This record gives sequence, structure tokens and C-alpha cells, in this order.
Amino acid sequence: MTATTVARQLVADISGRSVGTITAEDRLTDLGLDSLGRLTLAVLLEERTGQPVPDEVLLRVRTVGDLEQLLTPVGDPA
Repeated sequence: MTATTVARQLVADISGRSVGTITAEDRLTDLGLDSLGRLTLAVLLEERTGQPVPDEVLLRVRTVGDLEQLLTPVGDPA
């Protein structure tokens, strides 16, 4: 699975929206991810990656595209 697929699936699972309607430009707040949604995202990211995501990193994630970048390994074109 690509970082794009994983990011959009995670956001879809939390927001209740269809994966096909989510774009990189969508803001997480516009998709309904409030503080509880972000906490859920952090837990799911840790489960998926096996690594905790520091709060300061997660706070910089504002859009689905930001999340995709976070999930893209360094040197991987996505």
C-alpha cells in the first residue's frame, strides 16, 4: 500500500467518509477530525507503523497531503 492509500484510508475510517472523496488538499478539520479524531489518528498511526508519533509532529499535520508526506519513507517518491 502506498502512503497515499494508507493516509486516505485512515482518514476515511475516522471521518466516516468514502476514501474516493478524500483529496490531498482536504484539511483534517474540514473532514471532522477534532481533538478526539486526531488522538484516534495518532493511535492508528502508531499501530500501523509500530512507532509513536510525537505530538509536535502530529500538530503540523493539517491536510491529508501532510499526512501522506508523514507516511512516505525518506527517499520514496510515494
